[in-house]
Amino acid sequence: MEAVDIKVPRDLIELLGLKNTKSLEEHSKKLLAVELYLEGKISLGKAVELSDTGYDEFYGFLKERGHKIRIGPKTLHEAEQEYTIAKERLAP
Repeated sequence: MEAVDIKVPRDLIELLGLKNTKSLEEHSKKLLAVELYLEGKISLGKAVELSDTGYDEFYGFLKERGHKIRIGPKTLHEAEQEYTIAKERLAP
Protein backbone atom coordinates (compact mmCIF):
# COMPACT_ATOMS: atom_id res chain seq x y z
CA MET A 1 0.00 0.00 0.00
CA GLU A 2 1.42 3.37 -0.98
CA ALA A 3 1.88 5.87 1.86
CA VAL A 4 1.72 9.65 1.77
CA ASP A 5 3.31 12.25 4.02
CA ILE A 6 1.35 15.09 5.58
CA LYS A 7 2.46 18.03 7.66
CA VAL A 8 0.75 18.80 10.95
CA PRO A 9 1.72 21.15 13.77
CA ARG A 10 4.09 19.46 16.22
CA ASP A 11 1.83 20.69 19.04
CA LEU A 12 -0.73 18.06 18.01
CA ILE A 13 1.50 15.31 19.32
CA GLU A 14 1.66 16.87 22.76
CA LEU A 15 -2.00 17.94 22.83
CA LEU A 16 -3.10 14.40 21.96
CA GLY A 17 -0.85 12.98 24.69
CA LEU A 18 1.24 11.06 22.18
CA LYS A 19 4.95 10.35 22.48
CA ASN A 20 6.29 10.96 18.98
CA THR A 21 5.48 11.17 15.26
CA LYS A 22 5.18 7.37 15.02
CA SER A 23 2.47 7.46 17.69
CA LEU A 24 0.71 10.24 15.76
CA GLU A 25 0.85 8.15 12.59
CA GLU A 26 -0.65 5.11 14.35
CA HIS A 27 -3.34 7.22 16.05
CA SER A 28 -4.24 8.93 12.77
CA LYS A 29 -4.63 5.63 10.92
CA LYS A 30 -7.03 4.41 13.60
CA LEU A 31 -9.05 7.63 13.61
CA LEU A 32 -9.41 7.66 9.83
CA ALA A 33 -10.36 3.97 9.73
CA VAL A 34 -12.94 4.52 12.49
CA GLU A 35 -14.45 7.45 10.59
CA LEU A 36 -14.75 5.47 7.36
CA TYR A 37 -16.16 2.47 9.23
CA LEU A 38 -18.76 4.53 11.09
CA GLU A 39 -19.83 6.16 7.82
CA GLY A 40 -20.37 2.68 6.38
CA LYS A 41 -17.79 3.24 3.65
CA ILE A 42 -15.66 0.26 4.69
CA SER A 43 -16.22 -3.01 6.50
CA LEU A 44 -14.86 -3.89 9.91
CA GLY A 45 -12.23 -6.10 8.32
CA LYS A 46 -11.08 -3.30 6.03
CA ALA A 47 -10.98 -0.85 8.97
CA VAL A 48 -8.79 -3.27 10.93
CA GLU A 49 -6.52 -3.69 7.91
CA LEU A 50 -6.20 0.06 7.23
CA SER A 51 -5.61 0.89 10.89
CA ASP A 52 -2.90 -1.78 11.02
CA THR A 53 -4.32 -3.22 14.25
CA GLY A 54 -5.99 -6.43 15.33
CA TYR A 55 -9.73 -6.81 15.83
CA ASP A 56 -9.43 -6.57 19.62
CA GLU A 57 -7.37 -3.38 19.50
CA PHE A 58 -9.69 -1.78 16.94
CA TYR A 59 -12.75 -2.74 18.99
CA GLY A 60 -11.13 -1.23 22.09
CA PHE A 61 -10.41 1.98 20.18
CA LEU A 62 -14.06 2.17 19.07
CA LYS A 63 -15.29 1.42 22.59
CA GLU A 64 -13.06 4.12 24.14
CA ARG A 65 -14.83 6.63 21.89
CA GLY A 66 -18.33 5.37 22.72
CA HIS A 67 -18.94 3.58 19.40
CA LYS A 68 -20.16 0.06 18.77
CA ILE A 69 -19.31 -2.47 16.11
CA ARG A 70 -21.96 -2.97 13.45
CA ILE A 71 -23.13 -6.54 13.80
CA GLY A 72 -22.51 -8.46 10.63
CA PRO A 73 -21.68 -7.28 7.14
CA LYS A 74 -24.27 -5.28 5.21
CA THR A 75 -23.75 -7.14 1.95
CA LEU A 76 -22.46 -10.45 0.64
CA HIS A 77 -19.52 -8.58 -0.88
CA GLU A 78 -18.62 -7.13 2.56
CA ALA A 79 -18.86 -10.61 4.07
CA GLU A 80 -16.53 -12.01 1.43
CA GLN A 81 -14.04 -9.17 2.00
CA GLU A 82 -14.06 -9.70 5.76
CA TYR A 83 -13.57 -13.43 5.31
CA THR A 84 -10.62 -12.91 2.97
CA ILE A 85 -8.93 -10.42 5.30
CA ALA A 86 -9.50 -12.62 8.35
CA LYS A 87 -8.11 -15.66 6.53
CA GLU A 88 -4.99 -13.70 5.51
CA ARG A 89 -4.41 -12.35 9.02
CA LEU A 90 -4.87 -15.73 10.66
CA ALA A 91 -2.63 -17.60 8.22
CA PRO A 92 0.63 -18.84 9.78
